Amino acid sequence: MKVGLLRERMTAALASGMLRPEPEVVALTVDRTKAMAVALAGLADDDEVEVTELEVPTIRAAAILGFHPEHVRRLIRTGRLRARRVGGDYRIRITDLWPLLELRHREPGRRRLRRR
Repeated sequence: MKVGLLRERMTAALASGMLRPEPEVVALTVDRTKAMAVALAGLADDDEVEVTELEVPTIRAAAILGFHPEHVRRLIRTGRLRARRVGGDYRIRITDLWPLLELRHREPGRRRLRRR
């Protein structure tokens, strides 16, 4: 899919999500849109990407999740977040960040993410 088309769809999804009456849905929509925008940063509108294959480095994953980069590395080392090692850092698929984003918007109670 072209990056420009994906950005247009993200904008439309954000606009429709903002109209929802449930605050949790609005917050999750905004978080997912932010994650995709961070993953697409620096790519030209003409570039082709596969959404399920989009990856971000540890520092960008930390920015998306609102965590310190070392905490993201700890999540990876303990098996709570999948990633692959590239050089001296990790690359995390954007779709593997969804469960951590969804944890923020669950009912109070058990929020711990299980190991994979």
